[in-house]
Amino acid sequence: MKVIVIGAHSSVGEFVVSKLMENGYTSCAVISDENQMDLMKKRGATEVVLYEERILPTLFNGYDAAIYLTGVNPKAKTGRTVMIDHESVIETVKEAEKQGVKRFVMMSAIMANEAAGDDSREIGAKEMPDELLRQSNLTYTIVQPGAFTDKPGNGKISAAETLDSNELEISHEDIAEVLVMSLETEAAFNKTFEVAEGDTVITKALSSL
Repeated sequence: MKVIVIGAHSSVGEFVVSKLMENGYTSCAVISDENQMDLMKKRGATEVVLYEERILPTLFNGYDAAIYLTGVNPKAKTGRTVMIDHESVIETVKEAEKQGVKRFVMMSAIMANEAAGDDSREIGAKEMPDELLRQSNLTYTIVQPGAFTDKPGNGKISAAETLDSNELEISHEDIAEVLVMSLETEAAFNKTFEVAEGDTVITKALSSL
């Protein structure tokens, strides 16, 4: 399977690229800065592409699947506003569908359903592209992670449509593993779920969705 990674230049994206290589996938890392090219190649990317809006209509040609890391702007080196994120995801989903991508795995807003206070408006905006993806003809998986940590992954998680606590965490490495393992785990097809560190091996947790 050939997989394109949008947002590969993020902390999670670097782990995604490495884990795709470890699991025998051909990958294309889409980055925002040519200075990131060498790092992506070291991480194991088969191909590295510098994002430009003009390449979007052909970006997915020849690829079977996409992993999209929302909150990582493919167009800029810095963070993005929610509205830019919203528009970018919608553009990308539409083009992936047009260009024949079969699988689309998206890392969505952190615990989108647990938003509260001032954050709720922004999370709500981020739910809009999730809904577009659900309504597309793509076989999708939408993963909503807990708060990120830099600690090493241990390969164990909790995953469910809704998790009990809104103070859950997950390492960059483990969320990357979840995204990659979701590609071919049928129990994760056309599902939206929350994920955080836990006691269940990732493959088993995903198979039980």
